[in-house]
Amino acid sequence: MTGVPVGDDPHAEVFDAGLQPERTLLAWRRTCLSIAAGFVATIKYFTDAIGAWAIALGVVGLGLAGMAWFVCTLRYRRVHRGLVNRGALTSGGTLPLLVAGAVSVGAVTALIAVTVTWHP
Repeated sequence: MTGVPVGDDPHAEVFDAGLQPERTLLAWRRTCLSIAAGFVATIKYFTDAIGAWAIALGVVGLGLAGMAWFVCTLRYRRVHRGLVNRGALTSGGTLPLLVAGAVSVGAVTALIAVTVTWHP
């Protein structure tokens, strides 16, 4: 193993060098890709129901998913550097905030579509 040693024991390690941040990066990328696919479907299927709102909200959601993709790459680099150089996890809340924003836009879009197309 080639991780960062902890304290006086050279065999105890904080992390497995490179693998944890890479797995996290891949998980965030899958999340961003899923959100983007959802917004492409939103544009395709909700345009008939709510018109230009579906396109506008879909584009906003795609933009947020794209920004989250970019931020997750920056986050990976920062976390990997922090773990390798200092043995410390350095992470911020920007990425979860972007993902939460994109999911919220999707929820609002779905709510609008259901409200407009609902016929009691």
